[in-house]
Amino acid sequence: MGLSTVLKAKTRQAKGGGPAGRLRAGGLLPAVFYGPGLETAQSLTLDYKEFKTAFMTSEGNRSLYTLDIEGRGREAALLKDYQVSPLSRKVIHADFYRVDPNQPVTVKVPVVLSGKPAGVEKGGQLQAGLREVTVATLPGQAPAELTLDVSALGLGQSLHLSQVTAPAGLKLVFSTDLPVATVVIPKGVKTEAEVAEAPEAEAAKAAPAKAAPAKKGKK
Repeated sequence: MGLSTVLKAKTRQAKGGGPAGRLRAGGLLPAVFYGPGLETAQSLTLDYKEFKTAFMTSEGNRSLYTLDIEGRGREAALLKDYQVSPLSRKVIHADFYRVDPNQPVTVKVPVVLSGKPAGVEKGGQLQAGLREVTVATLPGQAPAELTLDVSALGLGQSLHLSQVTAPAGLKLVFSTDLPVATVVIPKGVKTEAEVAEAPEAEAAKAAPAKAAPAKKGKK
């Protein structure tokens, strides 16, 4: 679930580029924790390797975490933003926003397509439209991913957001009804309708043309 990933954190006093650089050199990640119920933002340090593992490979949702802050206890937090070094491509700072475990939050969840579409069996190609979707849910109910069954899709058919039945406790949030997945028709592959029409078209071509009615001559 969304808060299954726990990150240990410590408060820090020193601020600025110099102290932050020394923290990174020591394998730590500077961070800030703010939000409802906090009078001021708190400066934190996290273990960089622990954060990287959670962010890159965690089975939990990569937006929601539980911060285990030394001297404060555990807090539900949303990874609101992070900064990446343009040179090393490593995360160099993280912003965590305090959330109420009893209030819904809006997060992005990866999409996983399940099943082999009927249209693929007939020569089509499955094409993913969205890599992730936005959902509203309680922090503790946020899934690691959203699995969608696409086995019923035929040639040329799409699964749109409005057609997705979200699991209990989740609500899809979207303004445009985009396709999540589509079975595209490669060049040369005929749809079922075209296959059904083919014999009729061939029969029409093979049928002899009707002779025009003879004109009556004058008496």
